[in-house]
Amino acid sequence: MNDRDKGIVEKIIKYIDDINDYIDGVEFDSFMLDSKTKAATAFALGQIGELAREIQTSTIEENSHVPWKSMRGMRNRIVHDYENVDLKILWKTVSTDLPLLKNQLQELLNVKPPEGTE
Repeated sequence: MNDRDKGIVEKIIKYIDDINDYIDGVEFDSFMLDSKTKAATAFALGQIGELAREIQTSTIEENSHVPWKSMRGMRNRIVHDYENVDLKILWKTVSTDLPLLKNQLQELLNVKPPEGTE
């Protein structure tokens, strides 16, 4: 992974951390009633998807276990059809899927390239 993609992955992790801050100690019912948290969370997810679009094809292919397509798809759904976003799916994404994604991305940043490369 080149330095540009590493920087993008770091930005994605920062947005995941932001979302974690937004929902820290929040249950689904409270989330549903808090328009600011829903909007902030949706914005951050949109940014994650936007950043995922900038990752080079070679990085995507080398790391096909990372849900790049899902990140982009969530962004498209939020940006183009926000009023019809299923908030249960949004909640599952931020409460269950993002911690797993963060771990995957952190692993990408910690992987050392083979000797003699890069």
